[in-house]
Amino acid sequence: MTKPAYIQAAARISPIWLIPLLALFVGAWMLLEYQLDKGQTIYIKMAQAEGIIAGKTEIKVRSVKIGTVDAIRLANERDHVIVRAQIDKHYDSLLSEDAKMWVVKPRIDETGVSGFSTLLSGVYIEFAPGESKELVNRFELQEEPALIGNDVEGARYKLSSRNAEVLDVGTGVYFKGYLIGQIETAHFDWEQQVMRYGLFINAPYENLVTLNTVFWVQSGLEVNLDADGISIKTGSLSKLLKGGISLGIPEDNSPGPMVKEGHTFSLSESYSKALEQRFYDFDHYLVQFEQSIRGLREGAPVEYRGMRIGTVEQVPAEVIIDGAPAHFGGTSNAVPVLLRIEYGRLYRDTQQAREYWQSRVEGWLAQGLRASLKPGNLLTGAVYVDLDMYPDAEPAVLTKRGKYTVFPSTSSGISALANQLNDVLNKVKNLKVEQSLSQFEQTMANYEALAADMRAFINEPATRALPGDISKDMADISQSMRQFEQSMEQFELTMASFQNGSGMYQELQSTLQQVQRLMDELQPLSRGLSEQPNMLIFDKELPVDPTPRSKD
Repeated sequence: MTKPAYIQAAARISPIWLIPLLALFVGAWMLLEYQLDKGQTIYIKMAQAEGIIAGKTEIKVRSVKIGTVDAIRLANERDHVIVRAQIDKHYDSLLSEDAKMWVVKPRIDETGVSGFSTLLSGVYIEFAPGESKELVNRFELQEEPALIGNDVEGARYKLSSRNAEVLDVGTGVYFKGYLIGQIETAHFDWEQQVMRYGLFINAPYENLVTLNTVFWVQSGLEVNLDADGISIKTGSLSKLLKGGISLGIPEDNSPGPMVKEGHTFSLSESYSKALEQRFYDFDHYLVQFEQSIRGLREGAPVEYRGMRIGTVEQVPAEVIIDGAPAHFGGTSNAVPVLLRIEYGRLYRDTQQAREYWQSRVEGWLAQGLRASLKPGNLLTGAVYVDLDMYPDAEPAVLTKRGKYTVFPSTSSGISALANQLNDVLNKVKNLKVEQSLSQFEQTMANYEALAADMRAFINEPATRALPGDISKDMADISQSMRQFEQSMEQFELTMASFQNGSGMYQELQSTLQQVQRLMDELQPLSRGLSEQPNMLIFDKELPVDPTPRSKD
């Protein structure tokens, strides 16, 4: 039987040629097994490779090694580093696109000192798997560790801050001194000049975050000076170094409705500032003052008869009319000031307070409600905006200027008092008192001359003996009497100008009434100095915001 051709060809091959073929086959098989055992190759982009060593630095998940760095090189742009690493084949499924990586090294966080073991073993890369089903092989190293794992329950909120100190990522969030969360992200918005934070509140403490919750910066060091001496309180080391954020509900307030995740709050410098800035429901009004606004500052109170109802927001207001600032040039000399009426100061239920204000403000304006500037501190010149009723004011209505509603104003305070005092002085100056006094002095001089003539006449010897021409003497007496009568008539005319019903009397009476009104307006200042003698040095002590009571 004839053998197949391929068997005949194989039989003709010398056995010596089988050795290289077999070696090539074995080498390919070993290379394939090596590639299969080596696992997935990934690339990590990082700003710098400080502490990273090729062949030594490990990649770990929960302290379990899953790979090793095997190469480090500069990127073509020379502005970052590319690290190549090999992930064990059993962990390929962890390479999701939302996974996070960071370098573990000694650091201070809210729980104390972490990464202390890396002082001896060197740094390593912590790998936090994500939840995505999409697998990738390129990642970017983040500068800070992932503070919150995907399996941690809680809620995220936002904070914005203009004046408070800048806080680091990882700074704790406290409620009555108890740690309930931390800052997860920190970003400076250079366009708005605002620091923005992302907070994570651990479950179940998100129930503490309500609509009336306030946030403020809490320092790790508190110093109190009282009659017992100096007391110093310090928090944890991390709180002393980083500070912290405290949250709470204002005293005498019950918790409001819970807010949705992602709600934005304002971060204040202190608790007292937080109480002033906690009113998020408000309306803007533009007030145009026909007088100098020197001494008025942003943050100054807006009051109604001593009760604070709002805050001054912009001095002067940034209002553009016809392409130019409204407070500079134009046909109006008024300076616009932007303020806000904060409904939470009127009543705890802000919606009810809003409806109450908006339904009645037009009627109040018709009755004379106006805004004016009042002095808060005579020494520093600080003023505030006061709303009050002026019955003599002409009825007014709300108007619009640009995008703002214009609230009518009136001149008052020191400026009005100065104007009234100037009017009084001008009227006193127009009384012609000097002319009346001159006439009175002339009349008295005539009386004295007449009396001298009479004494001289009586003391003459001829008058005593009645000698001579009696008719001549009688003529002299008659002439003297006529001069006396003329003097009396002049005196009566002078006194008539001061009698009731005369023009001069009425003008003097009007002037005195204006002086009396001026004194009445100065009485609040006198009463304020009596109640607070240091009012000329320190700002006016405002009463604590009243807490409205429920109708129930």
